[in-house]
Amino acid sequence: MRKLLISQMLVFILVLSAAMLNAAPEYVYIAATNVRMRDAATTSGKAVATLPIGTWCKVVAESDKAETLLGKTSRWFKVITGEQQEGWVFGGLTLSTSNDDRISTAIQIIDAQIKAEKKSVEDLMQTLDFADKTREMASHSLEKAHLETAFLRMLSRIYDVLSMEGKGSDSKHPAVKNHQNLCYYHEPAGQYFVKSDAYWELAEKYSDIVEAAEDIAWQAAKQPLPGESEGDPDMMIYFFENSYGRYVESFPEGAHVAEALDMATGILDHAAENLSYYETAEEKSQLKTKLAWFEDLAKLTPESEARKKLLASRKKVLDRLGN
Repeated sequence: MRKLLISQMLVFILVLSAAMLNAAPEYVYIAATNVRMRDAATTSGKAVATLPIGTWCKVVAESDKAETLLGKTSRWFKVITGEQQEGWVFGGLTLSTSNDDRISTAIQIIDAQIKAEKKSVEDLMQTLDFADKTREMASHSLEKAHLETAFLRMLSRIYDVLSMEGKGSDSKHPAVKNHQNLCYYHEPAGQYFVKSDAYWELAEKYSDIVEAAEDIAWQAAKQPLPGESEGDPDMMIYFFENSYGRYVESFPEGAHVAEALDMATGILDHAAENLSYYETAEEKSQLKTKLAWFEDLAKLTPESEARKKLLASRKKVLDRLGN
């Protein structure tokens, strides 16, 4: 009798678990661009609306059977949007969420879109709008820092795609026109870029969240700066000082310090082979001042092979200049 009771309890638990696993979510995000909402749970149903990525929906029903579409198998969900649009959407184009997980789920969707290949500018603009709205919902936190960084990264992605489409100089495009404070036109590259200062200001804003601040500062360091070095070691040093050098000064024990120091070593090796750029005594004196800065920068960082190489390259330039 006892064994029978235990068996019945196990069966009940399994049935209950299966029911919970198959239960429709309470909320979903639309996780793809331009998703059609239909009046029936089938692709032959009449389209009643087209939902942009990031649309927040309450699930009120689900279809009896799953279907495979676009390589994904899922049931259809009957949903109601915040604008009171009601209809059926294919579950494979959504991502389940909850009120508590709303921000973290949004980040998953936005990150996936940033990494996705072959996205049109129109699709990316939808995600940019989603990121913009979501960051306004979040309070000061690691998640909000991630969202604000993702917004700038998505903007950068849009400028790159515009350039590939031969529209890199389009100053009237909404991604440029609506964000003039965040971008600049790079004449040699023939396209717009997000200003590095936009990232540096963000890193400062989240300086109390070190994990976020360092990641943002590294993004800032990698942003192209206005102008072009054209092999001029002085310009190369200038660009380094205002990018990777700034990162090292801010985070001397950061995760990317070795990479930054290796870049500095390459620049000094280039300078050692091109000292003809420094013709006057004043120019050579200015270079020595910069070499002292490189030494101070290296000494900010922990002992490492990258630090040793940088100091050795700095000495090589100094020796060739003559003391």
